[in-house]
Amino acid sequence: MKRVCIICEGQTEETFVRDILAPNFYELNLSLSGQTVATSPGKKGGALNYARIKRDIERTLKQKDQPFVTTLIDLYKLETDFPSYKDIDNLPLPEKLRLLTSSWYEDIINTTKCDPKRFLPYIQAHEFEALLFSDIDGITCVNKSWGNATEKLTTIKNNAHSPEYINDKPETKPTAHLDRLLKSPSYRKLRHGSIAMKNVGLTAMERDCKFFAKWIENVRKFSEY
Repeated sequence: MKRVCIICEGQTEETFVRDILAPNFYELNLSLSGQTVATSPGKKGGALNYARIKRDIERTLKQKDQPFVTTLIDLYKLETDFPSYKDIDNLPLPEKLRLLTSSWYEDIINTTKCDPKRFLPYIQAHEFEALLFSDIDGITCVNKSWGNATEKLTTIKNNAHSPEYINDKPETKPTAHLDRLLKSPSYRKLRHGSIAMKNVGLTAMERDCKFFAKWIENVRKFSEY
């Protein structure tokens, strides 16, 4: 099988790759695995400055079996040292993502001289939890006490162009809404996110999240190379 390494923002994204994405790609002869970037001795995830993630990508691209490499990191709080970050402030979301990923792609290809088909940069708008908003019931059914948040979460989803457009401010990012509305027990990303992602499923995420769907389409194309 062809190996696809997905450089992840953190443990939740790595779980998503293992439990949701990987099983859907076996029939394409693609073996997907998540890889969280080491940020300090013994610690992984978070604080993903560009130098760290670039170093990890370069090391992976140099491995003998020549894996394909892609990424799954959040636009929210993206570090300012990413290529072209200084140029995105006033751009619409699609153009912002296009500029960031194209500049990132160019830098990696120019540095590593690898086959250009082997690297696919992806940045999730605005954060991974936006994907869960594809199916509100998939979130609230995780715990029976969360049912009373269904209406408010649905309104938040409907007020945005799509789940990926849910705001990136600290008080209005997707996770902030979940933290505020899901109580008794309080929403915990690692504990509850892994259950919610299974409830929501890949089909709903591709249906409602067009940037994500395009990435998944491009990952599938690795099978053609």
